[in-house]
Parts: sequence; C-alpha cells; structure tokens
Amino acid sequence: MPEFSPVITDYWRAAFSGEPLHSNEYLTTTVNPDLDHDDRVAVLWTADDDRISIAINPAVALALTKNVAVLANPTETNIRAALTAQGVVLNGADNVFYLTESVADDILGDTAPTNVRQLTDADGDMFAAFKAAVSEEDWDGAYVELDHWAVFGAFDEHERLVSIGSMYPWDDEFPLADVGVLTLRSVRGRGHAKTLARAMFRYALNEGYEPQYRCQLDNAASIQLAASLGLQLFGRWETVMPDEE
Repeated sequence: MPEFSPVITDYWRAAFSGEPLHSNEYLTTTVNPDLDHDDRVAVLWTADDDRISIAINPAVALALTKNVAVLANPTETNIRAALTAQGVVLNGADNVFYLTESVADDILGDTAPTNVRQLTDADGDMFAAFKAAVSEEDWDGAYVELDHWAVFGAFDEHERLVSIGSMYPWDDEFPLADVGVLTLRSVRGRGHAKTLARAMFRYALNEGYEPQYRCQLDNAASIQLAASLGLQLFGRWETVMPDEE
C-alpha cells in the first residue's frame, strides 16, 4: 500500500464520514448531514482496497430507504439506478493521484529548473496568447487560470511559453493543492510538463500543501504524466453534476 501523507488519508476519511446506511465487504454508504444539496452525493473507489464508498445527505438517504431494489440488494448498481431515478446525475469520474511521502521527499531535494518560473498578472498577454493556441477541450480539462493561488510556466529554448500550470487550495481544513497542467500539443513528449509539474509540486510542498493531481479516466496523456512524476493512484472520485439554473 502506498504511504500517503496523513493529510490525504484524513481528508478522504472525513469526506466520507457519517452514519452508515449499509456496509459490506465491497461497499459502504454513509449519511452525512453536512452535505448540502449541491454536494448531496459523492462516490469514491479506493485503489488500495478496491472498495466503493458513497456519501449521501439525509434527503437522498430517505429516498434510498424507500427504494425496493436497494432495500433488497444494496449493490452499487442498484444504488446508482436509484440515484438516477431521483434525478441525481453524477459527473464523470476523475482519477485522483498523490505523491507518496518518499517521492515528495525526493522532489523537495530538486534544484529549481531554469526554464520554469512563477507567472503573475504581468504575464496576462502571454497567458492569453497561450490560451488562444489550445483547444477549448484541452483548456476545460486542465482548468488552469492566471488568478489561481499559484501559477507557473515552462519555456522552451526560444523563451516561448510552452506549458502552463496552476494550483488552488482544495479544502478549507486540509491543506491540499489541486494541480492543473497544460502543454501545447506541438511540443508534447519533450518533458516540459514533467519539469513544470515537479517545480509546482516542490512549491506546494514548501508552502505546506500536498499536491493533488486529477484527470478523467480516458485521458491517456495525463495518466502517463502522472506515472512519469511518480504519482500514485489513490482512487476514482465522482460527485454530483451541478443543477442547471
């Protein structure tokens, strides 16, 4: 089992805490009264024990207790079907990766790369030009913004911005920094994203944050980047799709 920081394990334990509605060797469903309507359902598959945890708020729990299929056989399939019947639509699952404590120690010993620096508001025009050069799909998937907590850029030998990344605090109580990275398609495979991400991880760790790296299950490039960085898969996380206004 990978050795993750207690910050990571404590965060997820708290996120799926509550009164058990039912539990078996494969699946646990808990009722958390602190979940509001917008966060009324969350699902986590954890890689180390191959278990599913589902957190729901009391209103969703009440509906589940009235579902005949769930009462007779509270499997993941039946619970998901019951949630769908309630109009609960889950967002696509994300892989969630973290550094193990040993890899984090290794990154802290890195020498700062010469082709990576922190970006500021003064880099707005350059940042906008980068955004204009990538697809809307790539941009939305990376979720990199200049007004995030910390923003970095990697430059090629011609001092052209070729990879960008940003981080923002993920939770008020637990110091996790969610990381997004995006590289121009024309220069992918040359190590820019890896160099940039390691510099970002080093910054986050020095600031007292654990880096969190997420990507969709079918994002092969991001999964490959995670492996090259020594990140370990913690699990797959889903949450409820925001209601349309």
